[in-house]
Amino acid sequence: MFVVPKNAVNVAFLGQFAETLDDLGRDTMFTIEYSGPTAMEAVYVLTGVEKGVHEVFNSRYDIRYLLNAGLSLLDGEKPQIDLPPLTRRKILKQISGTEIEELLKKYGIR
Repeated sequence: MFVVPKNAVNVAFLGQFAETLDDLGRDTMFTIEYSGPTAMEAVYVLTGVEKGVHEVFNSRYDIRYLLNAGLSLLDGEKPQIDLPPLTRRKILKQISGTEIEELLKKYGIR
């Protein structure tokens, strides 16, 4: 359900389960962080104000947050990744000098 239904003039749906108008195909929002923008969108649409709603930080596919979450689940311990020495060397050679290597070093995984 959209924040302001089609042809509505005095009703809007607020909260984390309403779909916004930002991008076509955008998922329904399931976090409280999205509740504020739905209220802002409702007010702007129903009052005719042409103003954009601020973007919500999208950390869903940010590898830094995934690495940090993984380390948190391991209580800060370095993960044990058992690879044959030849495979390990080949992987390390392929990522050498890349951002992936920097991230793995930063989060203590390499």
